[in-house]
Parts: sequence; C-alpha cells; structure tokens
Amino acid sequence: MKSDFKFYSKKNTVIFRDGVVEKHVASDEAAAREAAMLARLAAAGVHVPRVIARENQVIKMSYISGETLPDLLGQLESAHCPLPTVHSCADGLIVWLADFYRAAAGEIRGDVNGRNFLWDGTHWWGVDFEARAAGERARDIGRLLAFILTYDPPDTPIKNAFANRLLAQAAKRLNADIAAILHHRDLEFLAMQSRRTHCPLPTAHCPL
Repeated sequence: MKSDFKFYSKKNTVIFRDGVVEKHVASDEAAAREAAMLARLAAAGVHVPRVIARENQVIKMSYISGETLPDLLGQLESAHCPLPTVHSCADGLIVWLADFYRAAAGEIRGDVNGRNFLWDGTHWWGVDFEARAAGERARDIGRLLAFILTYDPPDTPIKNAFANRLLAQAAKRLNADIAAILHHRDLEFLAMQSRRTHCPLPTAHCPL
C-alpha cells in the first residue's frame, strides 16, 4: 500500500503513513480512551491493531491487511463460494465476538458496522473502538444481522446463509437469546428506514 493513503471514515481522519495507521480523533480524552481499550483487548489476546504510540489526539497503530465484512461478502458471492466456506467465515466472526466479550467485561461492541471488522483469510480483526457501549449481546448480533442482510445487493443467498449461521452460532457459543436477537435486528431495520432515503430492506425479514 502506498504511503499517505486515506481510509474511509465518517467521523475521523484515518491515514496510512510510512507503514503505520494514524487515527485523528476529536479530543485527547477520546484518543486516550480508545488507546487504552485497544491495549486492554490486545493483552487479552483479542485480534485488534497494536497501539504504537499516542500523541495527543492521534493514535498510531499497526496496519491490519484484510477485507471488511461487506467486501468479503461481495467476494464470497462473486466466487460462488460453497456453504462450508461461508459458514467458516461466520463462525470466525462469532469467535472474535466471544473473545471481545470475555475481554471487555460487561461491555458490548456497540458499533457493529461491517467496516469495523477485517478478515485476513484466517481470523477476524476488530477496529475502531472510539464508542463504548453497555447492554445485551443480542443487540450487537441483531444489528449486525441487519447490516449483513442489507448490504448491496441485499438479501442474497450468501448473505442469508452467513446471517443464519451467525444467528445459530451466537445462540450456541454466546448463549444469546434468538428471540432477542431477532427483535434487535428488526429494530435496526426500522432505524434504517428512518435514516435512509432509499433503504433496500430484505422484505422476507422485515416486520413491515
């Protein structure tokens, strides 16, 4: 990757420079909070970028090479990947979430935008821990399902297979309540309709 490459981010400036990712956040306090969370997760064995340094509002981190969740789903669809491959990727995401919940001690991921998850071909990595959240794990999983099912093009066989596997493994490995997960999924569908001028929701899953 060339130096001074700017990553997509709605809230912050994130730049790849000289082999290091530089994230510029809103305040020193926010930078300190995120750097501390990254260090805490890394110490617990969770796959997250390594903090190299923090300078006021800038966090310098190791670069993680991988595909975001939306990009990976697109690749799985383009390659017509078999079901075991799709399931393996979904299982890996549940493994990452299980590791996160163990290390975060009572917190949930909160910001489950698919661009905050990177697949390196073997493991999932989590990025962007600026926001902190408390609540039930079903909220994370339900919102994640809603995002997965509505990535363009929405409601494809691969996305449905990935989402269904994620749901089953969340119930099995995280002891999450399926009804609660689906409730939060449907709440996120409704939220999507209110904030998007055009929202191609998967009608088979939408409560409307």
